[in-house]
Amino acid sequence: MRIEPIAKQDIELSVKKKKEVKHELIGKIIPFEGHSIWQINNETLEVDRAKFNNATYHLFGDVKKEIIIKPGFSYISALNAKNALKKFKQGRNGSKPISDEPMAL
Repeated sequence: MRIEPIAKQDIELSVKKKKEVKHELIGKIIPFEGHSIWQINNETLEVDRAKFNNATYHLFGDVKKEIIIKPGFSYISALNAKNALKKFKQGRNGSKPISDEPMAL
């Protein structure tokens, strides 16, 4: 039984590089109690519930969720899809106001 040597040209090494994921804060939507986050297609005005990333993170004891952002969509906080479309047409995002100076009295 004879073993033939493998030519160096026949061997291929495939190295999988770890995909680098960069997270950047675009903005905040703080929904009112009982509201959901809706995604609206800017061209067709189709309204669906926003999808969240499974990975959440903890910040000062609070659990924060991350929305999966798609290009060409707007994100609105509203009670239902009808109200989300209404707020979108009015140019509001439906979230609680975020103060610039939270510690100011």
